[in-house]
Amino acid sequence: MVNLPLAWLVSVLATIAAVALLTNGRMPLVVRMFFGVFLMALAAIGLLVGLRLSFAMTWLSLVQPLIALLLGPSAYLGFFALTQEHGEALKRPLAINAAIVVTAQLAMLASFPVSADIFVLAFNTVYLVRIAVFLGRDPDDFVHVSPQAMPVMRSALYATIALLGLMVVADFSIGAAILMAGDGQAMQLLSGAAGIMAAFCFAVALIVAPQVLRMPMAGAPRQHAQPAPSEDDRRLLAALDAMMEQTRLFSDNTLTLVRIARRMGVPARQISNAVNRCTDDNFSRYMNGYRIRHAQKLLRETDLPVTEIMLEAGFVSKSSFNGEFRRVTGVTPSQYRAGKPSA
Repeated sequence: MVNLPLAWLVSVLATIAAVALLTNGRMPLVVRMFFGVFLMALAAIGLLVGLRLSFAMTWLSLVQPLIALLLGPSAYLGFFALTQEHGEALKRPLAINAAIVVTAQLAMLASFPVSADIFVLAFNTVYLVRIAVFLGRDPDDFVHVSPQAMPVMRSALYATIALLGLMVVADFSIGAAILMAGDGQAMQLLSGAAGIMAAFCFAVALIVAPQVLRMPMAGAPRQHAQPAPSEDDRRLLAALDAMMEQTRLFSDNTLTLVRIARRMGVPARQISNAVNRCTDDNFSRYMNGYRIRHAQKLLRETDLPVTEIMLEAGFVSKSSFNGEFRRVTGVTPSQYRAGKPSA
C-alpha cells in the first residue's frame, strides 16, 4: 500500500514542476516544451504505477513502457535545445528522435517475442549515454543559460542522468528475473523496482521543483555570483568592446567564440571568463546584446523592414530575434519602433 501515495505524490509533484516550468517565460518556449513532456511523462508513469499496484489494473503494464520511451528523448532534446541559439537547428534532431520513439513503440505493440522491459532498457541506456555527454560541454555552449543559473542546470542534468540510470538498473533486473525465475517472480520484482523508482522520483521532484521556481529573475539578487573581475578581465573586455564597435563582427551570424579568440590572439576560455565576470552573462548573450542594440538603432533611424533589420543585426531566426529583443528591451521590435524610444 506504500506505493499508492508515493507514486501518486510523485505524479502530483512532477505535474507542479511541469506547470512551473511551462510558465517560466525566462526560458525559450521550445526548451520548456521538451522538459514539460519529460515531467508530464514522469507524472503519467507515477499515476499508472499507483493504479496498477493498488487496484490490480495489470493491463496498464502495457501502456507504461510506451510512455517510458518518452523520458530519454524529451530530456535529451531539452538539454540539446539549451545549446542551440536558433530554433531551426532543432527540426532535424526532433524529427529523428520522434521517428525513433514511434518505431520503438510500434515494435513493442507488434508483440515481438521480446519483453517490453528489454526495449525500455536498451532505449534508456542509449539516451543515458547521450545525455551524459552534456556533462563535458563548456558552459558557454549552453547559450540560453546565464552563468549564475549553471549550477541549477547541472543539478537538473545530474538528476536526469541518475533517474535514467536507476531505470536502466531496474529494467535490467526485471529482464534477468524473466530469464531466471519466470513471469511470476518478475512481476514481484517489477513491483519492488517500481517502488524504488517512485521513491527516487519523489526525492528528485522535491529537489527539481524548488529549483525551477527559484530560477534567477531580472533584478533579483544572484545566488551564485561570479568571482570579482580582475584588471586583466576589464582590459580584455574593453579590447573586445572596441573590436565589436570598430568591426561590427557581431553582424556575422556564424561568429563563434573560437574565431574571436583567434582574432584577438587570446585563449577562448580567457575571453569567456572575462565576459562572465565583467557582465554576469555568457558570451552568446553578450554578443546578442550588441546585435539588439544595433537593431534598436536601425529601428529608430531607418524605415527598413523588421526582417531586413533582423538579418543586418546578425540573426537568422525571427523567433530568436524576437525572443532576444523582448528579453533585452521588454517589448517586441514592432512595439519598439512604434514607440520610437530615445537612446
